[in-house]
Amino acid sequence: MENKHNSLPVYKLKIKETDNDKSEVTYIAMVDEGAIMLDWVTFSDKPKISDRFKFSVDKERRLIMGALMISDMPIYREKDGQKFYVLFDKEEIMKIVQKSARKKYWSNFNLMHDNERKTEGVYIIESLVVDSSRGVSAPKAFEGISEGSWLVTVKVDNEAIWNDYIKTGEFKGFSVEGIFDFEMVGEEKESDLQEIIDIVRGL
Repeated sequence: MENKHNSLPVYKLKIKETDNDKSEVTYIAMVDEGAIMLDWVTFSDKPKISDRFKFSVDKERRLIMGALMISDMPIYREKDGQKFYVLFDKEEIMKIVQKSARKKYWSNFNLMHDNERKTEGVYIIESLVVDSSRGVSAPKAFEGISEGSWLVTVKVDNEAIWNDYIKTGEFKGFSVEGIFDFEMVGEEKESDLQEIIDIVRGL
């Protein structure tokens, strides 16, 4: 139930680092609109990185780059009639990245969070967590994105997915799925949350 001040609770999502705990990111969904509202960028031989959804006629490399997680960005959710926001901080994102790599989940993709639509021939080839203290900066197309955000480049060998969903522009982003622990970190007015969202997306 929403409170009388028209503010919504904000929860930090967390995982445990031990392999025998079920809290983790298990799949990445390719979706028509990602929860973080940031489209990926497609690559071909000729267009520049910032030219979205342009393709060379031949020799396509079938690469897409996008954000899997943007640190400290509130994401709106509804469950069992409750409205709230969730977020990942940079420390938790690093834990998620390391656990996902260690457990070899980087080829676990599906379409629209549908377990019946798991994909073959889609996999991460590059992964970076933005961290100025280590000299790791975001690519030009994602300049200004918040510290600790997780960006990946994905290779799409699956011809049907590339032609039917990526090249057509039907799918535009990523959305992670997994099991998380919730820790309430406060309440915020929706207007204030939108300002936070714009800042951490680098807008």
